[in-house]
Amino acid sequence: METSERALNSTISELYKLQGALNRAIERERSKKWQLSLWSKFVRFRDGGCCVNCGSTQRVQAHHIVRKVLYPHGALETGNGISLCWPCHKQIHAEFNRRPNLSLPLGAEQGDDQEEWSYLFGLLKDDAQKRGLPEDDFYYLNDQMIIFFVRVQGHEQLLELVVEGSMSRIRFAHEVWSIMPESFYSNFASELVRLNLPTIGR
Repeated sequence: METSERALNSTISELYKLQGALNRAIERERSKKWQLSLWSKFVRFRDGGCCVNCGSTQRVQAHHIVRKVLYPHGALETGNGISLCWPCHKQIHAEFNRRPNLSLPLGAEQGDDQEEWSYLFGLLKDDAQKRGLPEDDFYYLNDQMIIFFVRVQGHEQLLELVVEGSMSRIRFAHEVWSIMPESFYSNFASELVRLNLPTIGR
């Protein structure tokens, strides 16, 4: 067996152990602090102990892509975590780092930006492929979170690809946030009709 293949198998074996520890802590209803520490340990090990954005190994932290205060059900999803060095992590929180007003549209307070989410999920997807890690094993997003994304964005055809197994959940997250929500297109078309502006095909 080649050294690189042996190293990959060793990494995958350790990831299953860390994942098992996290799952047991959740099942046994250990403290949230302990569960989050296991989640963080898993994410940082999975990402090779380095920042997925810039490659730095200094002061690496596990970051929730979709923040816990916005979507608590994603707090322990391994696909909702990415390793970032302190400067990259600080940059993410530079514009907005407080509890959001959930009555406002997504991104209205300059936080929880869909382009940022798409970018970070895309980094994870690319890193998984580059390193040969199984996406749905180690970058998992539960059904609740996937459905939440569809409720906000629409694009149920992408959900169908996940259900049939032809698209990984982390790729789904990247794709669904990289396109405008379906409501934008329908609202835009309605506005064109209201204003009696020409549309394609008229």
